[in-house]
Amino acid sequence: MPDIVLSRPHALGLDAARRAVDEVAGRLREEFGVSTRREGETVFVEGRGVTGHLEAGPHDLRVVATLGLRARPFKRLLKREIEAELDRLAPLS
Repeated sequence: MPDIVLSRPHALGLDAARRAVDEVAGRLREEFGVSTRREGETVFVEGRGVTGHLEAGPHDLRVVATLGLRARPFKRLLKREIEAELDRLAPLS
């Protein structure tokens, strides 16, 4: 069962939503050394202490993450960081 599940509506259009997910995946690779792979509209993420995926839908962005034992104490912080990133990518109107 995932530790973090977030969804954010957007009006970006599917192409811009894909680019936003790709941008986040690139930053995760650079900053945290995770591996990513794309399957359709979903980018799967795997790294030290976290597995999950980012989905670019036509009307929403979705983040699902399962945290390892060492990352679980930081769940609130990680959730806030993800929400801040979603705010940047797809601001709520």
